[in-house]
Amino acid sequence: MKKIIFILTVLVTMLFSNEAELLFWDEVKDSSDIELLKLYKKQYPHGIFESLADIKIKRLTKSNTIEEEEPAIPLWIKGRTSKYEYYGVGKSNKHFKGKDYQENLARSRARRNLQKKLDSTDLTQEKMYEYFKLIQTKKYIDDRDRIYILLYIDNYDL
Repeated sequence: MKKIIFILTVLVTMLFSNEAELLFWDEVKDSSDIELLKLYKKQYPHGIFESLADIKIKRLTKSNTIEEEEPAIPLWIKGRTSKYEYYGVGKSNKHFKGKDYQENLARSRARRNLQKKLDSTDLTQEKMYEYFKLIQTKKYIDDRDRIYILLYIDNYDL
């Protein structure tokens, strides 16, 4: 008798849990919220729709990263970036001495701008030396062969 009651309890639990899962999936399946899909996977790790949830999460993640890509002309060229606390932008026009000279000129101008920003803070020499180890570079060449260099320290590294 105890075995029959136990089996019935398990069957009833499975029946209601599948119904709850179906109701939850109906709410989540048309959503564009990745967090809801992750919540479904957390509540039902081996659920019926687990593989569909994975596919939907991948698609939504991919579409979100495409929207967040930088525009054709980066905003940092005009000094309009809030991504970095410390950065310097340097520009150099096409030069008769060649691309390497032009790029080095833009890099030195960017370094000078970054140095000015760091000098205006109350950083110690040791801290400033550590920051110089964290400098990263981005380069952009426009259609008129002007080179723009961004030297920055990523906020996550600070």
